[in-house]
Amino acid sequence: MKKLLSLILLAIFHLGVYAQKEVFRIDSLPKEGVLLNKGWKFHAGDNPDFAKPDFDDSKWESLDPTQDVMDLKSLKVGNIIWMRLKLLPKIEFDNKFLALIVKQTGASEIYLNGKLIHKFGHISKNTEEIKGYDPMGKQISFPLIIQQNNSLAVRFSYPNTFLVSDLNFPNPAFKAVINYVENAVISSDIINSLSLRAHNSGHIKTGIFLFIAAFHLLLFFQYRHKKANLFFGIYTLLTTYTLFSSNITYFINDLYYRNLLTITHLLVSPIADLCVLIALYFLLELKRDKFFYIIVVCFLITVPTMIYPYKTGQLFGFVLTKLFLCFYIPFISLRAYRNGKKEAVSITIAAILFFVGMTIYILIRDSANKPWILQEMAFDIALLAVPMAISYILATEYKRNYLQLSDNLTEFQRIAKEKQEYLQSQNFKLQAALLQGQTIERKRVAADLHDNLGSTLSALWLSVDMIDKSKMNDDERAIHQNLRENLEKAYNDVRLLSHNLLPEEFEKQGLVPTLQSFVRKISKSSKIKFDLQIAEGFGRVDNKIEFELYCICLELVNNIIKHSKATEAKIEISKNENQLKLTVEDNGVGIYENNSDGKGMKNVKARVESLNGIWNLQNIENKGVRSEVLIPV
Repeated sequence: MKKLLSLILLAIFHLGVYAQKEVFRIDSLPKEGVLLNKGWKFHAGDNPDFAKPDFDDSKWESLDPTQDVMDLKSLKVGNIIWMRLKLLPKIEFDNKFLALIVKQTGASEIYLNGKLIHKFGHISKNTEEIKGYDPMGKQISFPLIIQQNNSLAVRFSYPNTFLVSDLNFPNPAFKAVINYVENAVISSDIINSLSLRAHNSGHIKTGIFLFIAAFHLLLFFQYRHKKANLFFGIYTLLTTYTLFSSNITYFINDLYYRNLLTITHLLVSPIADLCVLIALYFLLELKRDKFFYIIVVCFLITVPTMIYPYKTGQLFGFVLTKLFLCFYIPFISLRAYRNGKKEAVSITIAAILFFVGMTIYILIRDSANKPWILQEMAFDIALLAVPMAISYILATEYKRNYLQLSDNLTEFQRIAKEKQEYLQSQNFKLQAALLQGQTIERKRVAADLHDNLGSTLSALWLSVDMIDKSKMNDDERAIHQNLRENLEKAYNDVRLLSHNLLPEEFEKQGLVPTLQSFVRKISKSSKIKFDLQIAEGFGRVDNKIEFELYCICLELVNNIIKHSKATEAKIEISKNENQLKLTVEDNGVGIYENNSDGKGMKNVKARVESLNGIWNLQNIENKGVRSEVLIPV
């Protein structure tokens, strides 16, 4: 009898222990919530009775749905499976509302005590119609009954997509946490292995890399020979895309589209690492030997491994490539340092910071009580160390080249200025020589006119005067008188012309006395009344300017006498600190045709331009012409 009683008690004890194992007890509710990872049962197939609280699932197989969906081969038995868990809350919730925070890789319908409380995605017996959905920590109302067994049932379908493994996005089959509503955000961060603060800082880092990419690509387009800017710009641009797409995936719940975007940035990561390595070779001016090309091939081979095989793919395409860079960058930096590249030391320091920062980040990223600030600082240091070092070197080199170009430009400007001053001095000498030559030639022409042609005309005039007019009839006397007057006029014109070519007053006294003498003479010999007005204190100016102004006056006055039919004319000369002004005007008929095919006016224009001056010609029909010449001094 005693033996039988002992056997009964032992059986009751084992049944109690077994029952206790089948129920998930909630004895406390910490701030991070309670992860439902034990006590689950599952069965392939579909039956609405599986959702009922009193359904007997004792013959179902055990399962931990929080594991990676690709590791749970049993989930792929059929299109639809059911998972069940018995919950026994042993604590009072103090009238606080509970929430179930869910992350999954598939489609699900969630039942609590036989009642459907939420759906995520679309479940179907047709594989093509299954749509996976990840709520990514979304909270749903979860009204548990205290001190009683509660039945949690999940109708689940495996996702109809080609899944890849991502360090930022693990793929648990069904991961659920119970917590108070006010603490649900904490649980969401934990089951997603991310933080909203980290997500926001990701946008900042995206902006930083985009700015660096734009800066270095712009530098490359300005200086095509600097290939380091091109490859570093491509690296930062690809990293920008990787950061941006990672941030975007935080908002994509559809597994198909999120997975497709994840595949693109996973494939880009090894190419970005390869670009930064090539940029360093160009930056440090290292020879690309056979070993370099072997590295390039190895990096390219790792590209497809980022998405296949599952999980271990990123070990080759992400972790190993970055670890290789951590150890290889100091090696090539040392080579460059030995070749005279002193700035290569900063690259080595950056590689060490990258290694330390990434190590700290990996060690604490999955910790339940991870210090957020330390985690973000470690990741930011690892991410930005090498790019900032390369940017610093390129910016320093750009500044050095810019200063060198500035010095070269300054030297070029100095030489150009010296050449210009030399040419100006030579030009002044040529102008002085030309003026002297013109003066000598004018003297010769004036002397020839006065001594030869003037003497000849004077002798003819005297000879005509000696002819006996007493034996002439009236017609002959008229012809004689006309001949005598023309000879006299020709003689006077030659004398005036020889004098005006280069008057003696011009060489001795300058422009003003010469013009005064010139106006007195033409006023006597012309029917036009000329008025000369010279500003007080005009004084002397450059010999070339005086000579050209005198010639301009002769041309303009000659045109007035020959063509204007004016009765009055005026010449004005004035001067200020920067400018000399000559005005010649008349009250004649206006613009006139020049009998010499405009040569006089062309001469005036050419002389004004030779002085870098401006000639304004104003014509008022039947009221005369006004010529204004402005010469800088």
